Amino acid sequence: MNTLSRPPVSLFRLARGPVLLLTVCLPLLTNGQTAPSPAVSVPTSAAEVFNRLAADRWVYREVRLADLGFTGPLVLGAPETVRELYFPVPANVPLSGGEIKLNANYMRADGGRTSFVVSLDSYPVSSRPMAQDKGDASLVLGVDGSPRPSGFVRMGLNWSTALGAEWLCTDGRAAGNVLRIEPDSRFTYRYDSSAVRDLTTAWGSLPSAPVILISSNNLSSGAYDSAWRMGVALERAGKRAQVRALPAVGDTVNLDGMVVPAALRGIPAFAALAQGGQYKIKDAAEVGALLSLGAASPFRADIIIADKAINTGVTTALDALRTQMQTSAPDAVAGFSEWRIRALDPAAQAAAPGEIRLSQAFGNPAIVVAADAGAQAAGMFSTYWNKLAVGSSMLVQAAADPAGDGSAVSLKYLGGKPGSFDVLSHADWNASFDIGAVSADGRLPSSLVLDVSAAPSAARTPPVVSVFMNDILLGARQLDAEGQVERVTARIPAYALASRNTLRVSFVRQLASDRCRETPEPYPVSVLPSSHMLLEKADLSANFTGMVARYAAGAHVMVPAAYLADAAATLPRLIRLALTAGVSPTKARFTAVTGDAVPAPGGPFLVMDLPFKNADSKVKLEGGRLVMNGKGDAAVLDVGGLDNVAIVEVVKVSGDRGVVYRMVGKQAPVMSKAMLLGSGDVAVIGAGGLLTEMNTADPGGRKVVENNAGPWLLAQGYWWMLPVLGVVFMIALLVFASRMRRRKAAEQATRL
Repeated sequence: MNTLSRPPVSLFRLARGPVLLLTVCLPLLTNGQTAPSPAVSVPTSAAEVFNRLAADRWVYREVRLADLGFTGPLVLGAPETVRELYFPVPANVPLSGGEIKLNANYMRADGGRTSFVVSLDSYPVSSRPMAQDKGDASLVLGVDGSPRPSGFVRMGLNWSTALGAEWLCTDGRAAGNVLRIEPDSRFTYRYDSSAVRDLTTAWGSLPSAPVILISSNNLSSGAYDSAWRMGVALERAGKRAQVRALPAVGDTVNLDGMVVPAALRGIPAFAALAQGGQYKIKDAAEVGALLSLGAASPFRADIIIADKAINTGVTTALDALRTQMQTSAPDAVAGFSEWRIRALDPAAQAAAPGEIRLSQAFGNPAIVVAADAGAQAAGMFSTYWNKLAVGSSMLVQAAADPAGDGSAVSLKYLGGKPGSFDVLSHADWNASFDIGAVSADGRLPSSLVLDVSAAPSAARTPPVVSVFMNDILLGARQLDAEGQVERVTARIPAYALASRNTLRVSFVRQLASDRCRETPEPYPVSVLPSSHMLLEKADLSANFTGMVARYAAGAHVMVPAAYLADAAATLPRLIRLALTAGVSPTKARFTAVTGDAVPAPGGPFLVMDLPFKNADSKVKLEGGRLVMNGKGDAAVLDVGGLDNVAIVEVVKVSGDRGVVYRMVGKQAPVMSKAMLLGSGDVAVIGAGGLLTEMNTADPGGRKVVENNAGPWLLAQGYWWMLPVLGVVFMIALLVFASRMRRRKAAEQATRL
């Protein structure tokens, strides 16, 4: 970052809260206050530590631009000089100590009067001139603590340059004046955990990388089933699910960065953890000590899969720690018991069959899901139903997306909110949806019907609306812009669809200033509620896109029993592959297969590392060797020595098609996020994600070309034949009319 000037302090800073809870010392020192004070003493006894932990109710959050999907710097410069960012916060929950820190710098090659205006929730909070050729534009802003019903803090960025009188005859946009905001810019805040009183609020308050806590690495089939379903539900909500197992005796844990308060080091279990680094847990009391460090513990929980083993494991560990404390720190037993009753015991209580409830875990709100309620919980927290989870404990029997008539679906149903907004030069309207939410009876989206209206502006050039699906342009047209309803229809090709789809409608207006006698102003446009998507029977091809349509009615997910014995490592793999393939967490059925006898799938399937003996696979794997056959069973690829690579393939087994995942070497690649698969039937995955995708049945893409080539004459390049055929048709029509006229005249002469 450029350090030519110091970042100025905002005049509108409302509060200076803590930046991030890095160690347990911060909640111990603050004890619920807005900021740590030098006058607050460090706890001198174990009893005081647990008393402060029991009294502390604050939950600390940090949201970086990288968590919002910015993989690189955010750059503002002509013509894109305005941007809005949405930072998620718990809906209707007061905030405290909110602070936004922008790490930014700027460059000015075109000169002029450059300013940088920042607004929060539509109200300006900072306005600064940028006079140097380059410099530091970093900024720290306080965020007021009022509840946000929308669940977002909206920050507007406006980077503008005025070039003065030269604008009269030249382009007034300064392309050389740019502002660069780094992805490590962050929004930090905290909130009172007692303000989260229902499951809807708890779901909305989850961090960007929530932790699913399971009882151990060796899970039961029911708990494993619920865990992968909740992971897919989180990923569909834009989160990055993490899976962690409750520590057990003999496990090795990473204690780097964890600080054990000095007052607790007189207790043997805490003293052992104070060593840091990689540490092998020796007894149950040390497990209890790990769980008792509150927010500083490396083991936190946002969603807990509540099987019997997790209840037993937590209770045993905490009882062992309490027994040890009775000897080494008897005065701390009462405070520890109070902390345990409030922060740990609620989450460790056994869940009733089918129950979903809100509990405290490690001092933070957590969603507890019974081991048999994964499908119901995933449905309840879907976009369609999550606003109804207003209770703190629920028994859900069914929560599936309602099925329509199968021929059309409203964009409002897909999460796109109809409404009006102002457009100065460019603005986007977005909606995201899972393919399973619209697919029914083997149908897939075929056409988009968009109803819009736009107000007239001072510009002579009409506004242009463009429609994108997954960044593929489907259609565009100029609007009349007379304030009336105008319809834009665009065909959706199969290759534009994915398991998770983003629809973007872009409005572009030409700026009008009447040679600087008028100031350009924004004019409203609207996306109307009648906008919808048409569905039609899909061509169920033997590729990944065809499998998306098949999975709409459900899928059979099968994993080997070895996956259950290594749950923390295999669950992320299954979660992200299920999301990639388009498997619905509410409609799928799950089977853990023991031995090599794989049952018949009985419908569309997703299989992980299981050997199908009668599959029509074109890929053979033998000890790190990959052999891929082309036409006539001739090998087109034969490579050995591969590791950290996996194959995902569409195969046919006993008349049913599905997706099979297989490791090539001894180690599976880490899938950090879902992938985008299209018209291929074989994909190769590596440590960096998708390496390559191919269609073995149509490697040249002939079918895609034929499906989108249009009429035969145009596809063959004979476009000039169209006017010739038109002239021939008109001549034939005139000849036919002339003959009919002569025939009618002859008939009349005969009658006379």
